[in-house]
Amino acid sequence: MQVAIVGLGYVGAVTAACLADLGRSVIGVDQDQVKVQAIAAGHSPIAEPGLDELLASGVTAGRISIGPIDQAVERADVIMVAVGTPSAPSGALDLTALMRVTQEIGAALPNDGRFRTVTVRSTVLPGTTDELVRPALEEASGLSAGRDFGLATNPEFLREGSSIRDFREASRTIIGSADERSAEQVKAAYQGHAAPFEVIAIRTSEMVKYTDNAFHATKIAFANEIASFARSNGVDGREVMRLMVADDRLNISPAYLRPGYAFGGSCLPKDLRAITDRARKTDIELPLLHGTLASNAAHFERGVRLVEAAGGRHVALLGLSFKAATDDLRESPAVALAERLVGRGYQLAIHDPDVDPSTLRGANRVFVEEHLPHLVDLLHSSLIDVVSGAETVVITKRWPELEKLGELLSAQQRVVDLVGIPGLEASAADRYAGIGW
Repeated sequence: MQVAIVGLGYVGAVTAACLADLGRSVIGVDQDQVKVQAIAAGHSPIAEPGLDELLASGVTAGRISIGPIDQAVERADVIMVAVGTPSAPSGALDLTALMRVTQEIGAALPNDGRFRTVTVRSTVLPGTTDELVRPALEEASGLSAGRDFGLATNPEFLREGSSIRDFREASRTIIGSADERSAEQVKAAYQGHAAPFEVIAIRTSEMVKYTDNAFHATKIAFANEIASFARSNGVDGREVMRLMVADDRLNISPAYLRPGYAFGGSCLPKDLRAITDRARKTDIELPLLHGTLASNAAHFERGVRLVEAAGGRHVALLGLSFKAATDDLRESPAVALAERLVGRGYQLAIHDPDVDPSTLRGANRVFVEEHLPHLVDLLHSSLIDVVSGAETVVITKRWPELEKLGELLSAQQRVVDLVGIPGLEASAADRYAGIGW
């Protein structure tokens, strides 16, 4: 079994490493030569725990290689498309990269009688594979999907910062397919994987990913709204949500139901915008999902107001990527907060152990260059130096080093805690402000 993976970003690189770990032969394709060279050398092009080691193992064993798209398509049994599908200015999906590689794959499909399955792993709205990908492949190749080549979808459920564990411990592997032969070929790519298969209609498989992310985003917004209301009534929102999620029979699971700062990243905002944009165009009312984006924006503004209320003009911002264990800055609320503070004349110093400007690539680098072009001047490697020079310390995400932050604070420094660092409230006393507690 040979698998070609077109697009070596967060999803593609992790999928390549994990499939190679299962024993597959993986051929990676990407137009970004920095990513290509990194993976060819057995290094991760992104910050993701464990990925360096897994890629190095795959390259050393000869199971991971890099090649041009025509060579990859010719050799592969399964061709996985894992390119980005970012938001357009309207909120709709930008399918430029997806359609470009689809046409390239179609043009490279040989009419040699060998059955290959093209699999869309990118996040796309229902109907995209049937209405756009299938016709593009058939037109470029002159072949027929389902007869000459297979067509399937295989949505990913990989969280940045824990994606390898999410792959290995998946609750299910979803395959969307209109024919059994295509589904079986994708199943073969996962041979040795423990997760049960769910083979469903293509449109349903496309919808599952959006449903998951819409629910995750809604849970975050719900917990944040409850915590904000609780705080205004003299109640600790964290305690309320702890008790709420203790009911694991009716209140589902605690994942995402922990009060903190606004959600961000490359998935939740983008997928909510895509759903609401489609709903608006088709006259479907989705007030909760529309409200979730508005709620998230309002929660971001609560954080801004807390920083302004603290009064200090010299601010230490602890955390920049949208969550721990990743360097992904796309749509991070911390980047938006930094941009706002700089624009209002605050003297800002940032510390984030996950972010190294020299290693940012692709859309991640473009985003920060557009929103925080002077990041190199603002980012500092020493937590102690950043904290010691600040009047106000603002925390936007958590990592182990911050558990001892209380020991670094002076008696005059104010703290704005947007994530809820354990014990910090007691250390800072009346100089402490939590966003929902």
